[in-house]
Amino acid sequence: MLNEGYVLYKSLERCGILLTNRHPDVKEPGKREGLIVGIDKNGEVTRLEYRKAEGIAKLWTTREGMHNSFPVLKLQRPLWKIGPNDSIRKKDKNEKEKRKLLTEQNHRLNITAGERTKWKSLRERVNTLRPFFEPQDKDFSALYELMNRFLLIQEVAHFAEGLLKMVKKFQSEISYSLYETILIGNKWDATENEYRAEVPLVLDVSDWQKYTVRVASPKMEPFVSDCLFKKQKTGMQVNIQNARPSALSGRKVQLENDKFPNPKLPVIGNTYLFAVNDQTPCQTRYKKTATDIIPIGREEATAIQNSLNWTTEDERKGKTWYPTPSIRDGESDLLIVYLENKPDAKANKAYMLGGQTNNPFSESTYEAYAGVAIQALQGEEIIKACDLIRLFAFRKADPGRTLVSLQRVYTIAQLVEADKDWLRAVGNIPRISISFFRDEIERETEEDDNIPKNISKFLEDMESKITFLSPRCPFPADLVRVTQKQWIRFGQETKSKRPRENSSVAGASLGDVYDVFFAQKNEQRTFAENLLSLTLQRTLPLLIGLGEAEHKSRARTVSYGARFTALTTISALGIYLHKLGIRKEQYMKDTFFYVGRVLSLIDTLHLEYCKGVRDGSIPPQLLGNAHLQIALDNPVSALDLLSRRIGVYQAWTRKEQGDHVKLARWAVGQLGKVTALLSEKTLPSSTTSAERAQILLGYLAKSEEIEQVSPN
Repeated sequence: MLNEGYVLYKSLERCGILLTNRHPDVKEPGKREGLIVGIDKNGEVTRLEYRKAEGIAKLWTTREGMHNSFPVLKLQRPLWKIGPNDSIRKKDKNEKEKRKLLTEQNHRLNITAGERTKWKSLRERVNTLRPFFEPQDKDFSALYELMNRFLLIQEVAHFAEGLLKMVKKFQSEISYSLYETILIGNKWDATENEYRAEVPLVLDVSDWQKYTVRVASPKMEPFVSDCLFKKQKTGMQVNIQNARPSALSGRKVQLENDKFPNPKLPVIGNTYLFAVNDQTPCQTRYKKTATDIIPIGREEATAIQNSLNWTTEDERKGKTWYPTPSIRDGESDLLIVYLENKPDAKANKAYMLGGQTNNPFSESTYEAYAGVAIQALQGEEIIKACDLIRLFAFRKADPGRTLVSLQRVYTIAQLVEADKDWLRAVGNIPRISISFFRDEIERETEEDDNIPKNISKFLEDMESKITFLSPRCPFPADLVRVTQKQWIRFGQETKSKRPRENSSVAGASLGDVYDVFFAQKNEQRTFAENLLSLTLQRTLPLLIGLGEAEHKSRARTVSYGARFTALTTISALGIYLHKLGIRKEQYMKDTFFYVGRVLSLIDTLHLEYCKGVRDGSIPPQLLGNAHLQIALDNPVSALDLLSRRIGVYQAWTRKEQGDHVKLARWAVGQLGKVTALLSEKTLPSSTTSAERAQILLGYLAKSEEIEQVSPN
């Protein structure tokens, strides 16, 4: 992380972008509802203000690592120690009754020896910090005054007594959930065998109206950072004798010898720029641990933190950062994308490369976002085709470690050409469509006004119950999601307590997909082959099951999510074949596509036979579908088996008369044409992943002629 962060910092520095110089000890207080606790001149709690979680999250605190937070304290334990079976916890009482009961009761304060020790340690830290927070500017004098008042509170018990008194006094202004949590706790800790509270308490002066900037204000944060940097420089006393070379810049600087910053980044939370456990035996082999392992300057470390904070600000979401799928389903990495010579470019390049398709009924497609992003990049006079675009991603390995899961560098020209080729590649499939139904479309588009015209037109026609959607161009990140589930049971749902239709597994990485996305003219064939093989391994049961369900006009037996995944998978197959140099203009006239067409036509013939001879009783598997898995491995064997069974169905079409056999006769005629073409080919007894993909596409392809002869 240090290398990637340093390159980012130097890019911002070169471009003259001013960064908020935030001291590493300045932290976010977290997103939980809490209280602002007013302290008067005598060190007494005399005022409370309730704040929702969003309000608390906008504030700040200072903290040494994970300890001694000020002015935001965390009430770890409730003020009273009430057991799990106490009558006050009965759920049959309504909120009004329970609030009244809590207000009327009194119990001994729940204060441990450990909390007394922590209070003493916090007072010592505040006393150490106080001289550096005496302001030259009276606008920021509230914090210095708060420190003076806080130091008047000798014991934590005295503070807790005052807090309890004010909580009861202002209980009507506090949400009941918070009121209950403060007094008796609401989260059982089995390890400690007690209830926990974990409520943020933001200390402030009680008469904050007298001050220009109150303590509980985001406006105080820059002043706090300046004071902490002043304290840091006072202790450094940098001179040429004690300066050392930085591993990042090579310059002689005052090295960081305490701890590296841990900025709180979106998606992954608290992020240690460099972290090792000094208790791990292997870390002591070379007699170096913690910051000694990689010597970098203290100011450099802070600059890296500031650069990451700037890049991941909310307003730059989609432009310089975006949450993108990790290798495991449900987990996300933090993708950072920026132009080396213009890191503040406003094009939505991060969304283009890291975004995902949320549903097939939205206009928020890859084409839409990529088209605008590419146009914006090409419209910037300062941006040249040879300029570099840098990408890296962070993954949370565990609470203490953040890993770089992706690191790539491309030129703008490579990005533009990759986008063009991606759009060409997604068209590398035959005509395929999948059924979707009115109720699920209405559900998915209920709060989305940005829907395509064809969907709007469908919804306007109240008589229409079903529509057919074709695959669209996926985001690169969509292809990661396709590989994160192993589909089973042919993607079919059951009426009873259904077993899972898929299971989560480790999928491909976004870097693997980028190797294919940016590949040109059959470059990196191995990557495309590997992703094609993995995609087929994960989704083969789904595509087989959905293909038959579509042939039976029973697509509803396959879940909405499964059909959505199938659309993306079909697009992926076309892309991988394109990247392997296999174009639809050739493969749709070749052996393996014909094999898939034969199986599809046999399904049609078998289905019509069941309608006419078996009174509509359709077996669990149609004949072509039953032999599809065999054909994917050994086309010769599958067609040999089918040739022995198809005669009875062909004979039926010759014997029967009337429109009810019109579609069956058409299928027999088409089979004759396709098998004649196959007779000119050499059928193999084994297949590659690319050949299996062509068989599947042939099986799923829709024929325009069938719509003309179908009685439906």
